[in-house]
Amino acid sequence: MRLSLFFAAVTLGLAPVALTQSAAQGPTATDEPQFSADRVRADVTYLADDKLEGRFTASKGYLTAAAYVAERFQALGLKPGGTDYPWFQLVPIRLPAGKVTRTYKAPNVIGILPGSDPVLKNEYVVLSAHLDHIGVDPRPGSDKIYNGAMDNAAGVATMLEAARAFMTSGKPPRRSILFVALAGEEEGLLGSSYLAKNPVIGTGRVVADVNLDMPILLYDFQDVVAFGAEHSTLGPIVAAAGAKMGVTLSPDPMPEENLFVRSDHYSFVQAGVPSVFLVTGFKNGGEKAFRSFLKTHYHQVSDDLSLPFDWNAGAKFAKLNYLIAREIADGDVAPLWYDRDPFGERFAPRAPKAPRPAPAAKL
Repeated sequence: MRLSLFFAAVTLGLAPVALTQSAAQGPTATDEPQFSADRVRADVTYLADDKLEGRFTASKGYLTAAAYVAERFQALGLKPGGTDYPWFQLVPIRLPAGKVTRTYKAPNVIGILPGSDPVLKNEYVVLSAHLDHIGVDPRPGSDKIYNGAMDNAAGVATMLEAARAFMTSGKPPRRSILFVALAGEEEGLLGSSYLAKNPVIGTGRVVADVNLDMPILLYDFQDVVAFGAEHSTLGPIVAAAGAKMGVTLSPDPMPEENLFVRSDHYSFVQAGVPSVFLVTGFKNGGEKAFRSFLKTHYHQVSDDLSLPFDWNAGAKFAKLNYLIAREIADGDVAPLWYDRDPFGERFAPRAPKAPRPAPAAKL
């Protein structure tokens, strides 16, 4: 499998030589994991390269990106979580081909960090980020490649850095963790839907998903938005993790966009799993950066490495992801939907529920 992954990357002239060499060495365990802006930048740079041609699901560029992530998982020492190949779960993707529709297969890339608790290790925390983007613009133009640097090379890169932190922390989590780079998000949450319906965990169960999709890494964020935090005990968990690094949890600043149902975490919600969709917040210039990106660069060819990335913000976001996943994985009780929450009642009616906390008093 390793040679086939390397060959896939070589075919586009993008073999991750330095990372391949590091696989033999493995990460070094330390008590306090470190988070590297340079590593985040290296992963985004690779995944957003023109040679991957926008990582359209089922394209050669997407397969090369998937090979790259699998190499990274292997180098970190994660266990393969695939079903069709060691690291890959192949997702059926139906796409138009002229006047007919054809079915292709694109891989979800899955790495597993087994839990240490003899009972809780059968409960799984998912840290997910979609790997695909929208490919190449067929219209004439000098720049035709939708690189997807922020959407979602940034999410995948910070997920990889959080995985490294777990492997170098010297402290395995109590619950098991699935690190997943998902296929087909841009085509309708296809990879996450397939994984939620076809779990790779045997008799285990998924207890939470934290989804990383398009963090805006253009400023030193001071708060984070976890879409869906108000529906389950994941809200207080995210708040507690953020407090450890001086990052506050803010409410959904754009409820009119209904973002809770528009990214991969929602596939897990539909399977009854408490989930959140994590992005950088609106404080410290975040609102201007976020709205400007949505207006000017979202799903445009300009979402590329020419954007003024704040790579330290990438390392900071990776640390926050790690702390959130650590809180969930090591907690005595798995996340619960709140009483009478509409999503919990609809998708997990028989699951135990938690009392909804009283609203904070207005000053």
